[in-house]
Amino acid sequence: MKVLSRTRIWNTIATALLLALISTTIQPTEACERQCQLNVSHAFADKYRLLSSQYFSTLSTKIDQSLFHGVPTTAYSSTEATNAILHLQEAVIKAQRSWDVSLFRMVFDTIFEDEPKFKGDCNEPHRVNQPSLGVNWTMADCHAMDYICGNPPSICHFMPMIKTRIERKLTDQLETKIGGSSGIVGGGVSEDGGGSADEADVYANFLGPALSKVVMTHPKLEVYQAAMHGNLNEILEIVRDQIVAEAAFLAPGAEPIKNERWRPEWDLEIKLLLLSFP
Repeated sequence: MKVLSRTRIWNTIATALLLALISTTIQPTEACERQCQLNVSHAFADKYRLLSSQYFSTLSTKIDQSLFHGVPTTAYSSTEATNAILHLQEAVIKAQRSWDVSLFRMVFDTIFEDEPKFKGDCNEPHRVNQPSLGVNWTMADCHAMDYICGNPPSICHFMPMIKTRIERKLTDQLETKIGGSSGIVGGGVSEDGGGSADEADVYANFLGPALSKVVMTHPKLEVYQAAMHGNLNEILEIVRDQIVAEAAFLAPGAEPIKNERWRPEWDLEIKLLLLSFP
């Protein structure tokens, strides 16, 4: 009986190990799907990070040009002005980093969570055959997969639509981050130096506090604090208007339209990445 009992125990252990082994052998399919989603989202986010960086560059340039507009030169030295501008430009860099971090999640959700989402069965109706292990999908598969589902050729086929969806959401979020949904001119400054509750993120959390710190360390500028905050608001409004003007072609209901700043080789780069996943 003891021998039989031990045999049963070992059989149970062996069965458990076999099931665990089988479980691990089917994991790569799920992991590959997830890895495909992550890599493709990063690829799109990297490109749109490059495209959106111009707005932060414009913001930095405008600060250099207009921060001290209307402030008498007797209120500051050239060194103080240079240091103040550099401090504000460092705040712009921090704001841009914050934006860059948010891009991946925005792109991922746009492709795989927003409707119509690129998930689900790709077998009904049948369009393409799953390639053998180690063999990539082809551009012919990309062309043939003409309905939205979860496989790489479907994402590849609908890339123009996907880019339009991403660009619409990106524009809305970037406009809100830089310009604010309720407008930016005339916003107040809170006691801690940040913006009021309805201010845009870039002003409230980065530029507003940075300018208040500059004023605190240069008492002569205190009387001109409102004017300098006003200059910042006007600069942000200019950049916001630039975003709106350049995104006019993305109005809801419009057909997918070519973004002139999107480089043609990026399409091929992302498609080849997509088609490399099973």
